[in-house]
Amino acid sequence: MSGPLSDEIRFDPDDLDGFYGAVSAASGRDRTLSLSRVEVGSSALDELPAAVSRSREMRRVVLFADSTPMVRGVDDLKALVARQLGALGRPVEQVTIPGDSHATADRVHELAGQLRDGDVVVSVGSGTVTDIAKHAIHTATPVGVRHIAVATANSVGAYTSELAVVTTQGVKRTMPSRLPDELILDTQVLASTPHDIALGGIGDAAVGWGSLADYRLAALCGLGHWEPLAARIFLPGLRGFLRSEEAFTAGGTDTAEAMALTLCAAGFVMSFAGESAPASGLEHVTSHVLDMTAAREGRSIGNHGEQCGLATALSLLAYDHLLNEVDANDLQPVAPDPARVHAEVAEAFGPLGEQVVAECWSDVAVKVTGWSENLEHIRLLVENWQHTREQLQELLADPLEYLRALHATGHPLHFEQIEPGIPQEQARFAFANARLMRKRLSVADFLAFNGLWTPELIDTLFERFRKLRDQVLSAG
Repeated sequence: MSGPLSDEIRFDPDDLDGFYGAVSAASGRDRTLSLSRVEVGSSALDELPAAVSRSREMRRVVLFADSTPMVRGVDDLKALVARQLGALGRPVEQVTIPGDSHATADRVHELAGQLRDGDVVVSVGSGTVTDIAKHAIHTATPVGVRHIAVATANSVGAYTSELAVVTTQGVKRTMPSRLPDELILDTQVLASTPHDIALGGIGDAAVGWGSLADYRLAALCGLGHWEPLAARIFLPGLRGFLRSEEAFTAGGTDTAEAMALTLCAAGFVMSFAGESAPASGLEHVTSHVLDMTAAREGRSIGNHGEQCGLATALSLLAYDHLLNEVDANDLQPVAPDPARVHAEVAEAFGPLGEQVVAECWSDVAVKVTGWSENLEHIRLLVENWQHTREQLQELLADPLEYLRALHATGHPLHFEQIEPGIPQEQARFAFANARLMRKRLSVADFLAFNGLWTPELIDTLFERFRKLRDQVLSAG
């Protein structure tokens, strides 16, 4: 292909085999995934009984959900699903987790221990519920367990990702997992999602405009792998969002479907890449730090997608600074001092406990070593900066255009508007220190390892964010 923006590969749920075929042809090898069927539409939930019945060795159904009330229009969603499953005439075991739970190793282990040979797991939920179910089946010893996922919110790309986010030692980590066998995306259900969760899904889909560039930058520096399919699959939906196409702004089932397909594309990209990096860059780590520090700051955890959506704007501003303002002669990559970086990690996260510091440093040390080992290669990138710049630029959105598109969907443009309200100084802390919790290289690391990630730069980026935001809001 001539570049990552050409030869797009669109995910069509009505032709999943054709999608896998196009991906396989582009890869030169079979890339068919275990997800064999995706139902999308306003009556997709009606296909649940048939989906379960396709499990030939089914012995019982395990209905897995949290305790959060959910609706499909005016109907109680979980009661509706329970009736559908009960009508099949097979034993149904209901497993309920608290509504405020997170995907932790304990939760995964708890569900895995309840599975039996020949079970069909029907998960009804969004990211946390889906990740727990996926990872429990992935780690369980019983055989022949199938998984039908009923999506309840356009909040994450978890439904089509072979990865799961599991909290380990107080820090969110991404682990290999197992795709559902079938996925149901009922747009009536998705359109009935609470407004803030729906907006979070918009934010979590829009991250591609920053995360793809981070993914490419890491590979260029020798600290990661670049899967060319990532841009070809992810960008079609991202471009529609950036153009504020009606499907992304009208609301209702049409917007629910557009968002569902975009998030599915993000999940598929992670599956084909074998990691979350294409859809999880600096913006996601910023959100993770906000979550990690929430209790210390006396607030509840905010909406992950909304946090990511706004942090993406900051990432785009950081890239704008790097690519359009930094003189290539000012880029002087040096080998970072591990002791100094460890001290930065300890200073940032020490108040959260030694365990958190140790977990963060175990990851960050990987990129510190990787940067040093690839230093000569990175210096060559800098010497050929114009070419490097072009490869990154085509994966980035203009920050102002991005904020306009975000605003057109109704997404908040103030961190303070993300429930329960995130003061700017806390958002600033998270963005400034996000690079100190994960091994994955981002634009923040590139600037830091060139001596340019300074408090003054962080202040400048937040001031530019404020000015662009006010410009967008003043235009209505």
